[in-house]
Amino acid sequence: MALNDETRAGSVPTATETGLRPTRVRWFGGALVLFVCFIAYLDRIAFSVSASPLMKALDITPVQFGLVTTLFNIGYFVTQIPGGFLIRRAGPRHAMTVALLAWSLCTGLTGVAGTLLVLGVVRFAFGAGEAPVFTAGNAFFANWFPSREHGRANSLMNAGAFLGPAVGPVLLVPFIQHFGWRNAFFLCAALGAATTALWFLSVRDRPGQHRLVNEAEVRLIKEGSGATSAAGRTPWSAFLRQRSFWGLAFAYFGTLWTVQFFVYWLPYYLQKALDVPFGDVGTYTGAAFACITVSVLAAGAVSDRLLRAGRSPYQSRNLVAVAGLVVACGCLLMSTTTHDVTTSAAWLSVALGGAGFAQTLAWAIATEIGRSHTSAVGSWMNAWGFVAAAIVPTLAPLIADRFSWSSVIILNAAVSVLGMVAFLLTATNKPLESRLRVPGHLQSS
Repeated sequence: MALNDETRAGSVPTATETGLRPTRVRWFGGALVLFVCFIAYLDRIAFSVSASPLMKALDITPVQFGLVTTLFNIGYFVTQIPGGFLIRRAGPRHAMTVALLAWSLCTGLTGVAGTLLVLGVVRFAFGAGEAPVFTAGNAFFANWFPSREHGRANSLMNAGAFLGPAVGPVLLVPFIQHFGWRNAFFLCAALGAATTALWFLSVRDRPGQHRLVNEAEVRLIKEGSGATSAAGRTPWSAFLRQRSFWGLAFAYFGTLWTVQFFVYWLPYYLQKALDVPFGDVGTYTGAAFACITVSVLAAGAVSDRLLRAGRSPYQSRNLVAVAGLVVACGCLLMSTTTHDVTTSAAWLSVALGGAGFAQTLAWAIATEIGRSHTSAVGSWMNAWGFVAAAIVPTLAPLIADRFSWSSVIILNAAVSVLGMVAFLLTATNKPLESRLRVPGHLQSS
């Protein structure tokens, strides 16, 4: 039976007082978020690894393929803020259910597209449908986890996302070779439909609503949580005048620029720039995303450990994120100095792993500074990330055609420097202010 309103309001005795050991249902929910994000990115990587046969079947160029991917990201971007409103009104459980159903349908429709126009429309709708997924996951973590566990919790979300590209190419490349690229999308759509049912039946918006959560776990979560309850209307005008609000946006822009290049263009880059045969693309792509899957879990663990050791949120979140981007920048540049496929792929893998540190901790920062407005801050941050993701797919092949693919990699490294600076300018030690003391003045937060 779900706990009553009095229990949720804070009358729950501590574990010490009751002698109860807290249940760990929150980690089961975290595992489900991981799996949902795995399915989301499996659907994305299906498009990426299908690039060569899809372009041949539909008679489109790499630039046109990049434009279609840009349309996906535009759809994702323009529905970020509305997605945040949906999460606040309906809760992460229902918002994620809607998103899952929508993008699973569009995944299946990708498999029946026969023209560039239809493909572009379907992928735009796919992006719009998938838009709430990370913000809903972040809101779920804010409701279900105490602050000291936010790093590890958000690492689950990102680990799931990158497990898709780590495992997906290894499975999908031979599947496409035997059954065709269209059937790969039908398979992913079926997995998405099954995941929708699993999520809706297993998850609740808040711990007190779940029949398997005991009173001790509710108290543990409540005492250290940045939950999204009782937030009221989001004070956008106040947020927009604070440095940290913009700092986090540009930090995520600089981070996702590189990450999304890998998601959409790494398989094709391996074939065209490094002459990797299509049959081997899955192995190299999978290795790169296995690296970031491990790194995002490590980022959450390291960051939370520093926080528990007495380090400030700024030191535990921001500086660790910056360190990750420093690694990413250096390794991207090193990858252009060798013509050996294995060495270059290794540098790229470590670069992607470094970017994973920053991506994971950006979501933890959104929770730290957003508090009761976590879903709004997360949707704002993610929107800017997908401004970058909308630019990269079309810009990358244009630069490669005019200059070289190495020039694209160097540009990725340069944009990551923007991310470093923005993280340093984001003050995570205090939440965003809902009311500014000096109207009309841009204040640091």
